[in-house]
Amino acid sequence: MWTGLAVAILAGVLSFLSWDRADQVAGVVSAVVGVAALGVGVYGALGPPGGPDVQVSATGRAVSRGSGEANTGFVAPSSASAPGSVSVGDTGDAEADGGNANTGFRQG
Repeated sequence: MWTGLAVAILAGVLSFLSWDRADQVAGVVSAVVGVAALGVGVYGALGPPGGPDVQVSATGRAVSRGSGEANTGFVAPSSASAPGSVSVGDTGDAEADGGNANTGFRQG
């Protein structure tokens, strides 16, 4: 939507200018947009730093009673950034009576 609006405004402005002046304005606008697109592309390729890779396997059994929590997988805090990659396999049974049980990955 914003791109379409910007294109419409630029086309409107250029239509009121002489050919020589419109050519100059279009050259400057395209240079600025090109540099901005390059910056966005580099940021996208490098990306924001991800968290560490996490691997959980061959865990034992966890049992919780009451309002407790049983966990044989991985629980990341909700305020932390998501891990780079998470691999969870062959986890033990997690059993909770009245609480929470997790055998995989949960954030928060």
